[in-house]
Amino acid sequence: MMMLYLRKTLSFPGLRCVAVFLLVLLCLQAHAVPPNDPTGDAFYLQADGGVHFLDLPESSPFVRTNGSEEVVGFLEHYDAEFRSGSRAQLTVGRNYHALGKDLFTEFSGFLISYSSTHTNDYSEDAAPWTEVRIQFENQYCPQGTELGACITAETEQHLVSLIKNDPHVRSVGWIGRIDGGEIPFGAPNFAWGDPIRVRTERKVDYHGLGLITGILFSQTGQVRSRLYAGPSFRRLEQESETFAYESNRDPGVNSLTLEEDLKASYYGADFGGRIEVPFRQRWQLMVDGKLGLFYLDSEYEGSQRTLLSSAEPVLDELTDWEDDDSELAATLSLETSLSVNLFENLVLRLAVGGEYLSRAPVMRYARHGESLASGQPHSAARIAYSDAFGYFGTISLRIDLR
Repeated sequence: MMMLYLRKTLSFPGLRCVAVFLLVLLCLQAHAVPPNDPTGDAFYLQADGGVHFLDLPESSPFVRTNGSEEVVGFLEHYDAEFRSGSRAQLTVGRNYHALGKDLFTEFSGFLISYSSTHTNDYSEDAAPWTEVRIQFENQYCPQGTELGACITAETEQHLVSLIKNDPHVRSVGWIGRIDGGEIPFGAPNFAWGDPIRVRTERKVDYHGLGLITGILFSQTGQVRSRLYAGPSFRRLEQESETFAYESNRDPGVNSLTLEEDLKASYYGADFGGRIEVPFRQRWQLMVDGKLGLFYLDSEYEGSQRTLLSSAEPVLDELTDWEDDDSELAATLSLETSLSVNLFENLVLRLAVGGEYLSRAPVMRYARHGESLASGQPHSAARIAYSDAFGYFGTISLRIDLR
């Protein structure tokens, strides 16, 4: 899967640039100096930049209902699977000797960000609706009379009964209100197989800070190792703006405008270790594994406008809703890097890695089987959780300050 996204992300000119870069790297290493002793007292600064593929859980307030206006499915209105974004990281550290041990301390911060736009069209098979219409017209409409003229307070109940009793009837639309309150028309699920169009704009920011302190163990053969631990903070922010409308009409007739902000703050600590393997005097291979344990605080804010003006009475309603929740979460990450000393105090580093996040917040709306009929309340928008993944590749420069 990752290779597929890399092929989409890297153009042919981009691949040529990577090839030239690697060639220059090989030329530079021929004139490079051996690496400095990592156990010596020194400050260092490292800047990373690259691409991050983030796979987040998806949610939707858009539903498919049967003739009884019960939820039988949900419609995906955006794709959050391995979206590519920029990744930047800055690390300041120090190697030093204290308490008879070789120690190190690092303070780092990272930022991952991406924006995306999604447009989808949904409709249902109109054939079952046509059969219902024909049955109703044959029973209650004189020949040549329009359907609307045949619907009265008495005949409407027969039409509703025909719809409910047809197992093939389906409608698409959206939940009534994000706070779960009732509206006169239940949920806006459009009959006769009418289509809807959904446009969603999303912005995702994932950033964090960490402070670790660890010990450098004596070199065993060609291998050096480190263990470390320290406090960590992370924040995941997901903002979305959605506009949906019944697309066989003007967008200003029947529509939904929904703005949502879902934030998650992670408070905890990281525990990890590194294995460093120098080779060819100037090169070094490193593997860094890390476990994070966190308390997770999630907050949701939503603002919804529902406009239904194709029939009387017109509904134009604003709804605001908030929710919050807390959980425990864990992260597990692994990074592999290859570095080379270009000059005495300058190191070039290439890295790839991945991270698993056990709890990422996601919004849930109505439930399967729940009725969205007129005048009935339904489940409010609520915070739920699912896991998430991330894969990345970076290039970095490190400067040693002695």
